[in-house]
Amino acid sequence: MTFKRTWLLAASIGAAALLAGAPAWSQDKVDCSGLTGAAVVHFQGPYTKQLIQGAEAALAECGGTSLNGGPAMFDTSAQVANFQDFALGGADAIVTVAFPSDFWIRVIDDAVKQDVMVSTFDVESPASLATLHTAPKQKDQGRVMADVLADALGDGAKGEVITGICLPGLALIEARVTGFKEQLGERLPDVTITGPLDVKFDQTENFSQWQSIYDSNPDALAYIGFCENDLPSLVRIKENVPDATFEIASIGINPDGLKGIADGVALAAIGQKPFMQGYVAMRAMIESIATGTTLERGWIDVEPEVVTKENVAAVTEREASLSKGTDPTREYYGGEIDAIFGDDVNKHVQSYGALLGD
Repeated sequence: MTFKRTWLLAASIGAAALLAGAPAWSQDKVDCSGLTGAAVVHFQGPYTKQLIQGAEAALAECGGTSLNGGPAMFDTSAQVANFQDFALGGADAIVTVAFPSDFWIRVIDDAVKQDVMVSTFDVESPASLATLHTAPKQKDQGRVMADVLADALGDGAKGEVITGICLPGLALIEARVTGFKEQLGERLPDVTITGPLDVKFDQTENFSQWQSIYDSNPDALAYIGFCENDLPSLVRIKENVPDATFEIASIGINPDGLKGIADGVALAAIGQKPFMQGYVAMRAMIESIATGTTLERGWIDVEPEVVTKENVAAVTEREASLSKGTDPTREYYGGEIDAIFGDDVNKHVQSYGALLGD
């Protein structure tokens, strides 16, 4: 099934009328009022909500219609059903979390054959016909984490760093661990890295696992997690240790982790910029459709975000503002967005080989 699409490049007066009252950064050259975009996530949570909000912000700027869906908890069949409903219902562009990647190949390919443009965020499916993937490189998140920890421990540090993994065997999390181990091994060769030990995904189980790990290994230099649930658990543990000197950090941003950084308990969190992932994917697709231009196939790197004591107040304010709308977050990332869309977006598209390689 092919859906008929009509588009035109709006004149400046028409665009101004269309976007009356919109922020100054709006896409004032593109009218996508006849287009519909959808964001489909693999579960509902603070992180995935920002993936959706980014996509919705991009559509709102040019007057497009937004749809979104995804199961409350991990349920691939339910996610696929949402995706297919949007594809069959007339969505022009869909961005989704392709987890697990191989399972999504046929689902994505079927939609593309129906004249729907598809991209991925968070988890890629490079063997499919998806056009774009927008996310930080998984290994780079681990490497950035290692650099932050190495800077804190100092050259010549000796001792043990214990790592935990929330979903053992999941390739994208394992890639973060690999990047961390490689980079920390280069920076601090006298530090022993233990793990990753299984710390579970569920928040209650996660805390229990980390508590057991700490109780059995109380003399480590640092305890490092690779999922957003890890830092809240580690903060609770460290707060109950008098005169604690060990470092704690994790990949993923949430309010409890940010408070731990602000209070000086936690060293850092490495963010994945979910808002940017959703925004960049949707805007790139919608602008391509609306203007009739070709969007190159590949990966746009939105790069990891480092949150420390120095910038945690601004990040916390940004995160809290999303409950009232996306404008402050859009403004926060304005410079990065302008860098990607200021000229030809295709200049920022790298190959999938660059995403998957070292």
